[in-house]
Amino acid sequence: MYGRVARLLLDLAVEVDGKRVIEGKLTKQDIANRVGASREMISRVFKDLTSGGYIEQEKDRIVIARNLPGQG
Repeated sequence: MYGRVARLLLDLAVEVDGKRVIEGKLTKQDIANRVGASREMISRVFKDLTSGGYIEQEKDRIVIARNLPGQG
């Protein structure tokens, strides 16, 4: 699951001031629909990614702070 979410986030990200950023409102349900998972599972993945310092969730954007797990 982490691999599918990581791949989607990286595909959507653009470089802004040296950071990989996903601009705009992207709901957990949107992500779940795209990767074939439940919204609850995506919420757990995001909680783990946030607490691990991989992503930072800001208003209307997600910043990828470091290399995501599950990319290999």
